[in-house]
Amino acid sequence: MATTPDDKDKDGGVKPYLRYSGLAFQMIAVMVLAAWGGMKLDEHFATQNPWFTIGLLVLAVVASMVLVVLSLNKK
Repeated sequence: MATTPDDKDKDGGVKPYLRYSGLAFQMIAVMVLAAWGGMKLDEHFATQNPWFTIGLLVLAVVASMVLVVLSLNKK
């Protein structure tokens, strides 16, 4: 994604709302991929309960939160 001069703040970095919206889309993508992968694994192994989906979604939530915290601590 190309940034325009209006997208930069006074210090030369990207404006915070752009960074945070990017983080939100990244989190959504990770969740969707985890849900899709879990459903495929549940279907392949013919599980009665969606354990793979639940497990991968929990893992995705934890991983997303770690990435958000690391990103917020970085300047």
